[in-house]
Amino acid sequence: MQKKTYKMVGLFVVLGLFSLGGIILKYAGEQFSTQKNDMIVMYFEESIRGLSVGSSVVFKGVEVGKVVKIRLITNLEKGTFKTPVYMVLKDYRADDYSKEEQEQARETLNGLIKKGLRAKLISANFLTGQLMIELTMDPSQPAVMRGTGKYMEIPTELSSFAALSNDLQEVPLRETLSRLGNIIEDFEGNLPAILENVTQITQKLDKMLDKKSGEASKSMSSFNSTMEEISKTSRSIKNLMDYLERHPEALIHGKEK
Repeated sequence: MQKKTYKMVGLFVVLGLFSLGGIILKYAGEQFSTQKNDMIVMYFEESIRGLSVGSSVVFKGVEVGKVVKIRLITNLEKGTFKTPVYMVLKDYRADDYSKEEQEQARETLNGLIKKGLRAKLISANFLTGQLMIELTMDPSQPAVMRGTGKYMEIPTELSSFAALSNDLQEVPLRETLSRLGNIIEDFEGNLPAILENVTQITQKLDKMLDKKSGEASKSMSSFNSTMEEISKTSRSIKNLMDYLERHPEALIHGKEK
C-alpha cells in the first residue's frame, strides 16, 4: 500500500515537471518568435503597476494587440528612469510582409500619430488592480517621442488618475493653507471690534423699534377713536332712515312733539 502511494506521488511530480517545462517552452517560444520588427514601443511616465506581459491593448473597446515585454531603463548619471512597454498587433508578423509593405505600415502609423493616436493606461479590473493599454485619438495631446527610433513608437498620455494626481500636486497647498491661517488670525484679531459694532447696531435697532412701537400704538388709538365716531354717525343715520320710512309726512310737517 505504501509503495503504491510513493508511485502516485512520483507520477504527480513527473507530470508537474512536464507541465512546467511546457509552460516555459511556450513562453520562450513566444518571446523568440516575436521579432523586433513586429514590436511597437510605448514609454509611460507613470507607475505601470498592474500591467504585465499578456495585458490587452484595445482600441474602441476591441483588442488589437497584447503586451509582450516590459523593461526599466535607468540613467544613473541623470537619475532618470524610463519604462518602455512593447506590444505586438494581432495578426501582424513582419516576415509575412515585404520591406515596402513594412515601410508603408510605418508611414500609416506615423500618419495616425499626427492625427492624434495616443496610448494610455486604463483599468482592466478594479478589484484586482489589473491594467491594460487603450489606444485613443486625442490630437490635443502633444506627440512626445522618447525612443531611439529602433522600434515603431506610439506616444503616450497620462491616465485620468495620474493627470488628477499631477493637478493636485501643482496646487500650492502649503501657500493656500498659510493664507487661510493669516485670514483666520486677522478675523480673530478683529473679532472684539466686530462684536462691539454688532452690539451697538442691535441697541440702535431696539431703540428704533421701541419708538416705532409707541408711534404705532398712538396711531392705532386714534384710528380706533375715528372708527367709533364713524360707527355712531352710521347708527344715527340708520335711525333717521327708519323713522322717515315709518313717518314720511315728517318731511312736510316735521317731527311731532
